[in-house]
Amino acid sequence: MIVYGDHKRTENARQLQEAAIDLAQSLDRMSRGIRRHAALVGLFICASQLVQGLADVDFKVLGVDTNSPSQRQGAELLVGLAAEVAKSWRSGFALGGGIDPRRLQSLAALDCKTEVLTGSAEGYAHYALYPESYLGAAQESGLDANTCVIGIRSIGLGLAAMVAAAIGAPPPISLRPIGHPFDRRVNADPRLVAAWRNEPSARFAVVDEGPGLSGSSIHAVVTWLRDLGIDRSRIHLFPSHSGDPGAEASQDVRETWMRCRKHVAMTFERTFPESSQIPTLRDWVAEAVGSPELRLTEIFGGAWRTLHYADEKRWPPSTRGTERRKFLASAGPDRWLVKFVGLGETGQRKMRVATMLHQAGFGSQVAGLCHGFLVERWADGTTMDQLPLPRQRLVAEFTRYLAWRATNLRTREPGASLPALAEMAVHNASEALGKNQAAKLWNWFSKQAVQQVLERVEIDGRLHPWEFLIGADGTLVKTDAVDHCRGHDLIGCQPIEWDIAGAYVEYGLSEGEAATLIGGMGDRIDVGLVEYFEPCYLAFQLGLWSMAAQSEDGRERARLAGTANRYEAGLIRFLDKARA
Repeated sequence: MIVYGDHKRTENARQLQEAAIDLAQSLDRMSRGIRRHAALVGLFICASQLVQGLADVDFKVLGVDTNSPSQRQGAELLVGLAAEVAKSWRSGFALGGGIDPRRLQSLAALDCKTEVLTGSAEGYAHYALYPESYLGAAQESGLDANTCVIGIRSIGLGLAAMVAAAIGAPPPISLRPIGHPFDRRVNADPRLVAAWRNEPSARFAVVDEGPGLSGSSIHAVVTWLRDLGIDRSRIHLFPSHSGDPGAEASQDVRETWMRCRKHVAMTFERTFPESSQIPTLRDWVAEAVGSPELRLTEIFGGAWRTLHYADEKRWPPSTRGTERRKFLASAGPDRWLVKFVGLGETGQRKMRVATMLHQAGFGSQVAGLCHGFLVERWADGTTMDQLPLPRQRLVAEFTRYLAWRATNLRTREPGASLPALAEMAVHNASEALGKNQAAKLWNWFSKQAVQQVLERVEIDGRLHPWEFLIGADGTLVKTDAVDHCRGHDLIGCQPIEWDIAGAYVEYGLSEGEAATLIGGMGDRIDVGLVEYFEPCYLAFQLGLWSMAAQSEDGRERARLAGTANRYEAGLIRFLDKARA
């Protein structure tokens, strides 16, 4: 099934540089504490994005990774910024004010007269991966300055700088594995590692956020080193988790993973441990809400359902493996939702959207952003799957909500193209329904005269009834409304017609109800695009819940499989209707 995707965008390197300089200068006005530390990490992430983009430009021009003067300059900058993050982290956020002026000078000296390709770093944006966790892993690794640190671009370059700063090693080199996602290879100048290659006591640290489905990127770097005559015993891996590579990993990848020494990035709890002088998440949230006597309860991985459903038999499905980390914060009768939304500008942007949603009457009050975690007032109420709205009000509420998103959340951020969505839909239909049905769907797409998408918005993407709460006073609150257009999936930002198609599917809107919704949004809605998105939405949801079911068992697997079956039936009905 096709579910996941990676949306890249072209940006002006000079503008990224100027944004990083502004971030660096803003630190001069900040006192000590978690807010300054979070801003410092945001600067580090922003600079890492710029430096890796410039390295990719070099690679595109030369066709090979080299340690060019510009790349050395960028790597030195990142190690300097990593050292600033390390000082702040180790001090328990007790440092205030600006950074070493030399860091700012190095940043301003980067040659940025080009455009770079950037994208969201998955770990920083989705999976609560903190750069500081690599400082801890490096400190415990036993490696020293006689180490060649290698970062796998994109996110791995910045993480490698963290490792280098922690062990006092030279600035890292970086490599961009290329080729099929499940069979990567490295094309790099052997002189990159010449200083360490023939030194028996030297070690090699390979740093990335993987392994993913195949583990092929890390394996490609190890293979390159092995081909240069470097023994596997000298190679150390710095992954982001302790699990094995995924289902697409070859036997060679699994052998590499088994035989190389690994230093796993520390968990969030070990990065900010209760037993040290470093303030913890509970301290951050307590400061944000002004309640020192605060308790945190984990509610991610589907555990949030216990707070909304008295009977487990009524639980909705949950993609537990990809859920964001969530906590319930309590202080007496007061409660808040604490959810990871991303580090740096990613989290800042989502906080702004969450604030707009609250001001418009659609979301909860925002209490603050604590180094990647958004804190909102807890919304009490009954989920809409347990307390359905009257149909007329349902349509009116969706009209108001989607019209607001279409007007206020326009964006230039990328999402899947119409051809990519059709390809996904046909592929997923082929896996679930067979080649004949997939051919019918492809034939249907070929007959659609839909114009190219010109305007995208930050869609909601999840209009399922369990995502809405009805309060005691009858008000409707949309939960989890800032993340899905920036999830680690294929869809991304789309025209608002995607959400209209989603509402049509999820609530079985009649032709009259759909016409009322569309008519209430003005003349900007392309009805043909809504129709185009319907099978795409069905096929995407089918793939999402089918893949989630594969990693579960028992009641959870049954819930997920049942949900996938519902979308499969919907896709069959669509094809029957289209054929008629």
